Amino acid sequence: MVREKLAVRWSLAKRIAFRFVFSYFSFYFFTALVSYLPFGGSLVSKYDALWYAVVVWLEKHVLHTGLHIYLLEGGGISNTAFGTILFSCYVTLAAVAAAVWSALDRKRDDYARLHQGLRLLLRWSLALTMIHYGILKLIPVQMMAPPPLGVLRTRVGELPPMRMLWVFVGSSPVYESFTGAAELLGGLLLLLPRTTLLGALVCFADMVMVVTLNFCYDVHVKLFSMHLLVMSFLLIAPDLRRLADLLIFNRRVEPAEAPRLSAYGWLDRSLQVLVVLFGLYRIGTGLQEARERYAKFYPPRPPLYGVWSVDELVVDGKDVPLFTDPQRWRWVTFQEPGSLSVELMIGSTRKYSLALDVKGRRMVLGKDGQSAFSFQEPKPAVLILEGQLDGHRTRARLSKMPLISTGLRWIFDPPPEDR
Repeated sequence: MVREKLAVRWSLAKRIAFRFVFSYFSFYFFTALVSYLPFGGSLVSKYDALWYAVVVWLEKHVLHTGLHIYLLEGGGISNTAFGTILFSCYVTLAAVAAAVWSALDRKRDDYARLHQGLRLLLRWSLALTMIHYGILKLIPVQMMAPPPLGVLRTRVGELPPMRMLWVFVGSSPVYESFTGAAELLGGLLLLLPRTTLLGALVCFADMVMVVTLNFCYDVHVKLFSMHLLVMSFLLIAPDLRRLADLLIFNRRVEPAEAPRLSAYGWLDRSLQVLVVLFGLYRIGTGLQEARERYAKFYPPRPPLYGVWSVDELVVDGKDVPLFTDPQRWRWVTFQEPGSLSVELMIGSTRKYSLALDVKGRRMVLGKDGQSAFSFQEPKPAVLILEGQLDGHRTRARLSKMPLISTGLRWIFDPPPEDR
């Protein structure tokens, strides 16, 4: 049985802060809670439509930002113009509600039980979110690993910061899986009251990194990730003094005591069980979504899959250096079975049908059969083509793009220019 904590009058600042936080998250969690009710989807749609009308009116008659207001699927707070204005509305309404609440409820000493209800909602929302994104990274299917070959042919300077982050994380599936495991661990620990503090600490560490990346790489979910960070902190906040005593001041720490949500023990236990059941449901839906994404992002790949740089090209016995012929091959891409694409120095792309005989070490380009090569791989990530290309005797030396051709190496042997 959870022991009741002795009543201690909260300070005025603490009571006002709680009223504001509780009011704000009442708005924030409204659609998520209503969506689980019968006909909840219809109510949420009407609620979103109401806020859309309010935001459009505010932008047109008050803010005059000139920004395009549109509603993303799911609505809610985001870094769109709509989501940002909605966030401002929630903050304003929460401040007004806290002021009215403070005026009408000046004599109350504390909100201990209401605080436990808020903590339950924070645990529920944060746990489901961390489990969802943790599974998508663990598989990994949030950032493709490796990124699409078309992206890999893009010059680094042409990548927006967010796309660069996706390439950076997706180029190492092991790293992406590790970050997903950390997020999933935090979410799972939040499902049980006894491990809530540990789960909140793990989630806080995860979200500090996520928020930092979102701001530094201009990812469009800054507000959303900041909410997850704040939710983690709010779950940790009641134990900050105990953590300081344990980790900094080397003092004895007493067991935490939390008041009940209600006077009925069975109701408390039922709500805790619901949180666990929602967590299990989120695990199931997350795995299903990850399975569908995996099938989409990782179709069967042909032999020689990857982007290959044409380092050397000899035509009719004459070397064709880079940048000397606009029709010279620059990149060769094997991405889909039965096809091959070539990017020329001029920047245009030619696509060929491809008949590939791996055992015979031979490939035929095009349907007329006039372009054919034998190929050898003298060492990993190096391909030698010899044969006929458009009626010309051709030899080419190709090297695979390093970003997706190299794995873990204990001994590092840098290229000469980096030594």
